[in-house]
Amino acid sequence: MAHLRKRFVTPLLRKQAKLWPVVGLLGPRQSGKTTVFSNELELELELELELELELELELELGPCISLDDLSTRTEAQRSPNTFLERQPSPCVLDEAQKAPEIFDAIKLKVDQKRVPGSYFLTGSSGFSSKIGIHESLTGRIALVNLHPLCLAELHAKEFRPSLTPTQKRPRFTSSELAKSLDSGGMPIPAFLRDPDQRKAYWDSWIETTLVRDLSRFFKRGYDVDLTYQLLERMGSVLREGELPSLKHFSTPARKLRDLFGVMEETFLLRRIRCHELGAGTDIWLPFDAGFAAHLMKSARGQGALLSLARTLVWNEWACQHSYQGVRLPRVYIKSAKGAPIDWIDTQGTPYRIVESADLVGKSGWEERSLAAAMKKLGAKTGYLVAPVDAPILPGKKGGIGILPWSAWS
Repeated sequence: MAHLRKRFVTPLLRKQAKLWPVVGLLGPRQSGKTTVFSNELELELELELELELELELELELGPCISLDDLSTRTEAQRSPNTFLERQPSPCVLDEAQKAPEIFDAIKLKVDQKRVPGSYFLTGSSGFSSKIGIHESLTGRIALVNLHPLCLAELHAKEFRPSLTPTQKRPRFTSSELAKSLDSGGMPIPAFLRDPDQRKAYWDSWIETTLVRDLSRFFKRGYDVDLTYQLLERMGSVLREGELPSLKHFSTPARKLRDLFGVMEETFLLRRIRCHELGAGTDIWLPFDAGFAAHLMKSARGQGALLSLARTLVWNEWACQHSYQGVRLPRVYIKSAKGAPIDWIDTQGTPYRIVESADLVGKSGWEERSLAAAMKKLGAKTGYLVAPVDAPILPGKKGGIGILPWSAWS
């Protein structure tokens, strides 16, 4: 099947399974979490025997036990300890957050006998107290994020670690990357050629997420119609090429923060904080370029192109960091009057995404705003990220360089 691709998260899962008794794989609905466990993951666990010998064992994972199934979920909720006793080892529980009672039972099992790679949990929302998980698995669980397919996964290339890209030429041209802007990286819609089919997919996906998943976070007072309106408004903001923040919405700020917080918890949105030296507020970006294109109703124009590029590049940044086990700083910077700078990496280097190569070096506006951010941050180098096919690196003493959109691919 076209949408079945090797996922770069698999080696990290194997590594964590050797260290932790519980491994959680979190990501958006239908991003491929179950497929990873069903088709890709073979565990090689180092188990210490009583005689202090180490033995390499290759263990096969049993079938994913889905807590989406009502009867299975009901059993897990009513008698979680008995439910776990009947499961194979290693055990894979799909959508574990839907039966929060199971977490205490897993904690008890792990505390009785701590064996690496005993339980694998997937979730399309975070494992937090918001869904009734009061006793966490802190110190017992490793959490791994699964993102939409990055460019290298889409094109079935090998993973090439590249947190700070300096290669002379990336693997994908700007025209190849442009083909992924509308389709994004979610495993099913990314391979649908018919725009009407993609639209039908996203309509159904959004309905299920908003009606079923988001409602679980609100005991009462959840307004699904308002949530639809917020996403529609976000599409309008994205069409203008702006970074969505609370100021773009008329909904009371407190209620808006709650709704956006839940959308972050269910991986619909990425929250990006403004640097402490900046003058901006939190911004919120769609988790996938295909999702962003759907919200913008497949609009064309420079503003829409910039929003799609931002969303796609942010996913590349997220994949690079997550799959190397490195924390991704979700930080941007904006001055009181200047243009926003999209990202600041762990070294304090600023990056500004632009929608056209023609903007680079012409008016100087992009360079001036980037130079101002560099000065404020005390950074010697900064980068414009543009639809070009080869990077132009700064000099040895620093300055402004240019990187392709696909530089991290």
